[in-house]
Amino acid sequence: MIKVLFFAILLAQKACSQDRWDWVRIDCGSDTSYKDSNGDTWDSDDDYIKTGDNKQVASTNSSDIEQLNTLRVFSEQNKNCYTVPTPTSTRYFVRAMFWYGNYDGLSKPPTFDLEFDGNKWATVVTNTTSFTYYEMIYATKGDSISICLARTRDQEFPFISRLESLPLPDDLYPQMRRDMAWFISYRYNYGADDRILGYPDDQYNRIWEPQIPPGLNSVTANFTSLDETSVNVPPDSAIIKAVEASATDTINLSFGFDNMSHLDHVEMYFTEPFLETSETRSFNITVNGNFVNTTIPEYKICTSVWANLQSIGTLDIQLVPTEDSTLAPIISAIEVYTISQPLVIATTSQNDLDGLEEFIDTFDQLKGWSGDPCLPNDTIWQWLNCSTNQPPRVTSIYLSGFGLQGYLPNFSQMDALEVIDLHNNKLSGEIPDFLGKLPNLRLLDLRDNDFSGCVPQSITNNKQINYMIDENENSSCRKSKNAATIGSSIGSVIMLALLGYCCYYCCCRGSKQTDPSPTESTVEFIPAPAPAPAPVPQVIVQQTVEVHQVVRN
Repeated sequence: MIKVLFFAILLAQKACSQDRWDWVRIDCGSDTSYKDSNGDTWDSDDDYIKTGDNKQVASTNSSDIEQLNTLRVFSEQNKNCYTVPTPTSTRYFVRAMFWYGNYDGLSKPPTFDLEFDGNKWATVVTNTTSFTYYEMIYATKGDSISICLARTRDQEFPFISRLESLPLPDDLYPQMRRDMAWFISYRYNYGADDRILGYPDDQYNRIWEPQIPPGLNSVTANFTSLDETSVNVPPDSAIIKAVEASATDTINLSFGFDNMSHLDHVEMYFTEPFLETSETRSFNITVNGNFVNTTIPEYKICTSVWANLQSIGTLDIQLVPTEDSTLAPIISAIEVYTISQPLVIATTSQNDLDGLEEFIDTFDQLKGWSGDPCLPNDTIWQWLNCSTNQPPRVTSIYLSGFGLQGYLPNFSQMDALEVIDLHNNKLSGEIPDFLGKLPNLRLLDLRDNDFSGCVPQSITNNKQINYMIDENENSSCRKSKNAATIGSSIGSVIMLALLGYCCYYCCCRGSKQTDPSPTESTVEFIPAPAPAPAPVPQVIVQQTVEVHQVVRN
């Protein structure tokens, strides 16, 4: 997570076209698509999501960044997902931005979850003073990425201000594992104190925050462009400024994390800002106490040094001058990425996805539901329960009181269903026969609808299903299974009592007789709550330290 104060914010967006990259830019909350003053196209939400309401930030909180003055807020569903096309089979750079701007006048910025393709991305903690953004690099698995916002707190509604994605060249960040996502934790343009660098300074849309750590001196090179640069192509304007230690002191850089174990990918960028033939500059780089590289910066050449290593808590980097160095250590820029948890291997079962699609296609009230219904397992669609199997299965459907009208679609492929609760709607037509053939179904609640006809024998003959169909006025057979069972049991008790009385009367007519009083019984089926999803175990990646130094002509 990165929070940026509004002072001196400049995210320029102009110059070179990115159409060949299939760049997606969404101005969330905008009523129409448009071209900005630099000719770049910003889309409205309509082609990417069907839920949510467009809002404007308060006039007193307007931003110089045009796209942050509108937002899309989601107050109805617990999970709302953008479908972002990824026509190129490669890794994508994705950024989501959030500016609360007191759009609702309540001064209560919400907290919620950000997800991608069924995986947790981040917990978004918004505030009243700054915008927040999240970036990741991710190898797509299909022709789109699902970016979801999930409500995790009562009355705290998710929103989003801006969403962007673009494919990256294969040779950028070659040391990052392709089977995981990488989240940006820190990216600094050292030595700068005036403005944030973004596109078009950075052709890959990365944001570089200005930073001068305490005790270090800002240095500006005596040139304005590089002759050679790193394979990751940082913007020249981020490299020509740097920070330098005093005399021959050590540079100490610390980056805070929580106390959980995490794998970090660090990229450090260096250049020699002045051509001094009589001086030498060299220093050793250590990360968390592990030696990484001895670096000698070169004039007008950007060199990058990278390391992958495990950390717990703080990530510490030291640049220590070598014995023969006459100049202090120097650094121009740095990036720190953190690896994701292991990505989900299998999405929700395709049978269940197909069955849910039948519901969504049939009923207007469900049109906005998208994304993976069962993943992550702590933000399941609010009208479902799911198993924790791989792949997850939908085990319960709870659509009571949703105002559904018309015939039930055929969702017979959802063969893991144990509970179907559709009572208090306006469903009509005959009760489908396939419901009684679902192998795991235990409870079927169709009360208070407009079904007609009798309950199919596939249901009435299925001893494991407790079904309820009362208050269907058009049905000629409205008893539930429980009611029918109770009536039959009471009738049997009465018949046995009469038969016993007759026998007793014939055999013992003169004796004192008492009438048996049959006892009534009632049966109530209460479905057990679904078990809470099992926590996903954290996988600890084996500690590694790798070293690489590259330049590109």
